Amino acid sequence: MPRSLALGAYLAMAGLGGRGPEPEPPRPEGPLVWIHADGPNRMAPLLALAEGLGPEIATLLTLPRRAELPPVAGRVILRHAPTEGRATVEAFLGHWRPDLLLWAGGGLRPALVARARMPRLLVDGAPEPQLLARGSGWPGLARAVVPLFERALVAGDAAAERLIRAGLPEERLEIAGPLDAPAPVLPCNERERRDLAQTVAARPVWLAADLPMSELPAVVAAQRVASRGAHRLLLILAPRHAEDEPAMARALTEAGLRVAQRAEGAEPEDGTQVYLADGTSEMGMWLRLAPLAFWGGTLPGGSGGRPPFEAAALGSALLHGPATAPHAEAWTRLDTAGAARLVRNGAELGRAVEALLAADKVAAMAHAGWDVATQGAEVANRVADLIRTRLAESSRPEPLAEPPALALQAGA
Repeated sequence: MPRSLALGAYLAMAGLGGRGPEPEPPRPEGPLVWIHADGPNRMAPLLALAEGLGPEIATLLTLPRRAELPPVAGRVILRHAPTEGRATVEAFLGHWRPDLLLWAGGGLRPALVARARMPRLLVDGAPEPQLLARGSGWPGLARAVVPLFERALVAGDAAAERLIRAGLPEERLEIAGPLDAPAPVLPCNERERRDLAQTVAARPVWLAADLPMSELPAVVAAQRVASRGAHRLLLILAPRHAEDEPAMARALTEAGLRVAQRAEGAEPEDGTQVYLADGTSEMGMWLRLAPLAFWGGTLPGGSGGRPPFEAAALGSALLHGPATAPHAEAWTRLDTAGAARLVRNGAELGRAVEALLAADKVAAMAHAGWDVATQGAEVANRVADLIRTRLAESSRPEPLAEPPALALQAGA
């Protein structure tokens, strides 16, 4: 592809500055995939992707220079990306000799991408209107850089349209979900789950998971509201801190609710209204028993809760408050898919529990949540397949041309 005037001018200007090459650790033997992420928030899914490539493929993961470099394990090397200066980029590429570049996120670096003359893939590459991290004011530069990628996986039509406007041929685009780390599947003692399921039998059950003491009044109010339409309703309550259990038991009893404490060996008998778990250590079992879960720590003033995909991956419909950090993106996706519902106080929580006790409603939410929670793993598998295929194609030797003398003899 002929180089555009905009890219040529940018490379010439970028080559005038920049710091000198930095010392680098040794390059590992064998194939090396270079993954660049536009920020540390993408590290979890990218590290999971690197692990999924297998032990025979090493990974160089780079972050912007402003980012801290946490420790990593396995065949992953974590480094800062070089500056745009020509000497720095060429020293970096000459030392590492990557076999493939996977660029994750926006913030494309024109000099780095242009000089990386190897197979280039883009994933989650157009989440923001500004595609370039450098040179965004140069007319035509984005249209010179974006087509350098031979394949792009993007989440949604808006991102795809942005890349098409930037010059990427439509046949190189693939619509996929965001790249996520696989949702954790929390463990469970199956024998105890089966015994508790028999004890609970056909009673409607909901879970208040990872509940801080500050949100107990709202959950008590919700249990009272929801119980008006479901008299045998059982609340499983898993305190965020196991040491809060005695105080919670007292508060629940004073509120007029009949409580059974797991820490004391009690079981949820027919008259039990609240089954108080011993902290969050058995969360996998509670999520398997309760089809509907309220995620603690998310009501106004809360500090946020656990990753919601923990519940979605086990088929739980979810209720949550507005305090969704640090998992706001996951909650937005679950809300949009109809897998989760926002509540703002105890009364709203109670009405939501009452409305969602119908099996068909909670099942539809749970199915939608499972789709969202597993979508990221499917995208990771697709990206891994693309990487392996492209590496195999790059390592395949070119067919040898027949020597002219032999060709003459064959035709004689």
